[in-house]
Amino acid sequence: MRRGAVLILAGLGLLLIPIAGRTIWYYRGIYRPPEQILLPAFSEITIPQPPITDTRIVLGEQPPHVSSVVLIDAAHSNRFEISELETLTRALSARGAAVQILDSNAESDQLGLEGRLKYVSAYIVVAPFDAFTAPEVEAVRRFVERDGRLLVILDPTRSGPDTQLFDFSDETSGDDVTVANRLLEPLDLAFSNNYLYDLVEYEGNFRNVFFKKFNDNPLTKNLSTVTLYAARSVYTEDGTPLIMGGETVFSSTTDSGGGLSAAALSPNQAALALGDLTFFQPPYDRVTDNRQFIKNLANFLLGGKRETTLEDLPFVFSGPVAVIQSGDFALQAETLSALQEIQATLRAAGIELIFPEEPPADGDRLVLGLFDPDSDLEDFLAPLEIILPSDDPDGLLRVPGFGALNPAGIGVVAIVHDNTYTTLALLAEDEERLLTLLENIGFDPLEDCLVKGAYGLCKVGEGEGFDAADEFEFDLDFEEVFSD
Repeated sequence: MRRGAVLILAGLGLLLIPIAGRTIWYYRGIYRPPEQILLPAFSEITIPQPPITDTRIVLGEQPPHVSSVVLIDAAHSNRFEISELETLTRALSARGAAVQILDSNAESDQLGLEGRLKYVSAYIVVAPFDAFTAPEVEAVRRFVERDGRLLVILDPTRSGPDTQLFDFSDETSGDDVTVANRLLEPLDLAFSNNYLYDLVEYEGNFRNVFFKKFNDNPLTKNLSTVTLYAARSVYTEDGTPLIMGGETVFSSTTDSGGGLSAAALSPNQAALALGDLTFFQPPYDRVTDNRQFIKNLANFLLGGKRETTLEDLPFVFSGPVAVIQSGDFALQAETLSALQEIQATLRAAGIELIFPEEPPADGDRLVLGLFDPDSDLEDFLAPLEIILPSDDPDGLLRVPGFGALNPAGIGVVAIVHDNTYTTLALLAEDEERLLTLLENIGFDPLEDCLVKGAYGLCKVGEGEGFDAADEFEFDLDFEEVFSD
């Protein structure tokens, strides 16, 4: 028994020795509770906030154009969502404008960009990554040349094929810059493949730059400070820089500054290049004077004074169009079919054809007449200053800009603007040729026509008339076609 007790005690010792050793090794003395931790007065902490403006968009004075159409490009792999422009589109809608989207599905949009630029007041392009075709570039150039408004917006957060939102790595392809600059080159505007930053004064992040220098322009009206978020810089040689950075605003590509601009206008003041998209979105739209700038942008987009010409056929009207025909003939099925095609096209611009029993005293008009005089149409045709064959001693057709012509095989298209109304007249020898002229206007406007200013001569049949006109047009200055 004594031997067994010894063994038991030895075993207990071996078990207790490690426990005792661990206790001695890790023992830190008797527990004393820590002193009470003083918490900060959270209610008294003030978190720095950027200057915030009123959330309301004050409409102010309405621009001269109402019921205008603004086209937003979504057909060139544009890297943005329409909802990101909601503050701008709401401001446009509040001013009576309709917003349309240029879809990338060509099959669903027979008009395409060139067709839609015939009736829209403004065209907005955001972060495009598919190149514009040469005809598209030319169509946009002509659109801006005639005071159609263009807004091109880039943003470095949307650059490069695999760039994540707010990724400011320098490994960007710059494809959006290349695509946009191809469109803007004829307009004396160009983006740089960079972003602007300020290490001295900024809103939360050095890429969020306060801009306080502005050139005097309606776009900068009532602005004291605009905050842009890593904006690209914009260059123009003969245009107008609008929003300029101070001496501490640098470019990411050169790490130097001075004279850098985040927005600029083309020389004719109709095209605007803007280097930031982020400031349109809540809550950034409320920082400093950003909301006021958005309001100014809406007024700019609807402030063009582009007068329609024959180049815009059939979109030369701004409201309902009264169809007025000569009393010498009634509208036949073929004529109605041609008018139906024109109506289907005009509906893209929200315009309807109407057929009043009596000619209206005002409003837009489509006049269909023959070369034989019609007393019902005299008041509508008189402003055109066209001398019909029946009124000419030599039986010739006399059209301003073309002179005297043999009327055989000729159809005449003429447009005149009276105050806010437009009259488009189509004249031909007989009903058959008038129908040919009407179909020409509806399907391929001016395809078989010679145009000078507000007048067009179209081939609608056989005869010497159009051949003589062709010889006459040979001496015209083709650079002036559509320019008047």
